[in-house]
Order: sequence, then structure tokens, then C-alpha cells
Amino acid sequence: MIYFHKILPLIVSPLILIIFVLLLSIFLRKSKLIILSIFLICLCSLKITSHLIWLSLERSNPPKQLNEIENYDAVVVLSGMLTTNKIHGVNFVEWDDPDRFFAGLSILKSNKAEKIIFTRGLLPWSNSPPEGEILKRKAIELGIPENKIILTKVAANTSEEAEAVKELLTVNNINKVIIVTSSFHIPRTEFIFLKQGISADSFPVDFKSLGYEINWTFFFPSAHGFYETSKGIREYIGRLYYYLKQ
Repeated sequence: MIYFHKILPLIVSPLILIIFVLLLSIFLRKSKLIILSIFLICLCSLKITSHLIWLSLERSNPPKQLNEIENYDAVVVLSGMLTTNKIHGVNFVEWDDPDRFFAGLSILKSNKAEKIIFTRGLLPWSNSPPEGEILKRKAIELGIPENKIILTKVAANTSEEAEAVKELLTVNNINKVIIVTSSFHIPRTEFIFLKQGISADSFPVDFKSLGYEINWTFFFPSAHGFYETSKGIREYIGRLYYYLKQ
């Protein structure tokens, strides 16, 4: 199922759609379809396009200050911020975005939570250690006592993370938690965790569009703009997938 979950967004991505239109234009010998494909490439490559998509994903979950949140038994930090490569038998960790990690530590250090829970995110095809294990070592290096850190079992996606957290909360008699994840990811996270019977508050981080001012560079196509547009559409596909799966 994890393979289908990862492949589905690729099948219905802007890139595949454009390739399909181009192939269709060749098969039907329709120049108008070639013009359409060029238009789609330009539209998806504009930063303003990706900005508006991400703004729609994040608008309902703006930043929170630590003094705005309550006290919790634990703060849950979801995986999805590291890339680990094994070169000559040695694991090298690359931080894609450390916001979740540092927000979780801030909540713990401010005494807003008694424990911090890292999910042991790991994709089946990965040759690296589970993400939570790496985060635990880094948290200890930064002065967090080991007895304050709890790891879930290995999980490949958000759905499995929710199951793992539910199991851990039951075993450790933890009732009130706050979940740290990317702002755009919160609606999907809350939906999935509620299905597991976990009603938790959220602490949004990792903003892609909210708070950014539009300027002239937003109206020029770029490879990065196409990537961000595709990534935003991928999140909507992810939400739809879980809503239809229920």
C-alpha cells in the first residue's frame, strides 16, 4: 500500500498531465494541444501559481507562539525532515527542514510538555536508520535528557505514524498531546489521528507561502516554481486519498 500511496501522486501530477497532452497532440496531430501543453508548463512554473496553492494549504493554520498553547503530557514530532545517504558505508544526514525538530524541543524546554515523542519514520526502500533515532541522538546532544524522549515503532507514512503514536500513548498512559508538523500537513494529520481516536492540538511550522510578500519575481517561470506547484498539488492528492479511503 505504501508504494501505491507514493506512486499515485506521480500519476496525476502536472508533469504526467503535460506529457499526456503532448503525446495526444502527436497522435491526433493537433497543434492546439501543443500550445496547451506549453501554456500548462508556463503556468505551473510561475512562482505565483505555487504561492497561491501553498497559501490555500496553509491559510487555516497560521503560526502559534509558545505562550498561546496549553500544557501537555507530550509533544509529538512527526518525521519527514531528514534525508539520509549512505556513502562508503557511512550515513550522512541532510536536513531538509529542521523546523519540526526545533519547535518540538522549544515546546519541551519551555515546560509546555513533559515528554517529547519522535516517530521512527522509515520508507521501505531506505537504507538509513529510522528518522526518530537520528533525532533522538541530536536532541541528547543538545541537552535533552534521554528519559524525556520516547520513540514510536517504525512507520512509513502519516497513517502508520498515527497508529504507532496511539499504541505508544496507551502503553505510557499519555493523554494530552500536541503534534508538531508542517502547516500544510495539519489538516491531513488531524483527520488521520482522529481516526485513531487521538484528539490532539497542533503546532504548525515550516511555512511555504504564508507571510511571504508577492513581488515581480513571482511572475517569471522557473524549474523551482514547477517543483513547488507539483508538491502543493501532491498534498491535495494526499488529502483526497485519505478522505476517500475512510
